[in-house]
Amino acid sequence: MPTAAALSERLARVARKVADRGVRLGAPLSEDAVRVFEARHRIALPDAFRSFLLHIGNGGTGPPAYGLAALGEVSNDMRGEEARVWTELPYVAEPFPFTKTWVWEDGEPSDEGIREEVRCGSVYAGNDGCGTYWFVIVTGPERGNVWMICGEGIQPTIPKRDFLQWYEDWLDGVEDWWA
Repeated sequence: MPTAAALSERLARVARKVADRGVRLGAPLSEDAVRVFEARHRIALPDAFRSFLLHIGNGGTGPPAYGLAALGEVSNDMRGEEARVWTELPYVAEPFPFTKTWVWEDGEPSDEGIREEVRCGSVYAGNDGCGTYWFVIVTGPERGNVWMICGEGIQPTIPKRDFLQWYEDWLDGVEDWWA
């Protein structure tokens, strides 16, 4: 786990890059707003993600292709039960059980969990289009890391990145999350 000083340095570096590149983000959240979200869902957001929300911004330009979602909001292409699950977050306090890529489209089972468990421990971060969504994992062994979930399967970035590294890499021009 990084020290508070290391996290502070990372945040300052990302904030400088956001300002230098003219990236537009929503206003940072207040400590009270984050605490209310965490209490309502019985979770503690990962430090890097929480700090970004408090000190840099909440939603706006960035990865994914259609922008970074504000905390608790979902893509406008989500409907019905899918939208309810990702806004109400009834499974977010349950551990996200996955640690490796799983392509369920091939019909292969996972030895780590079942398809419905991708809802566990995940907070929506944004949309790349065509049903490709990004999530910050908030519980389980992948806590803090960013994962892509789509109709074909799930995958962490390669190398694995926490939210702040994922966002900073995007600021630095990374477009291939699997290299």
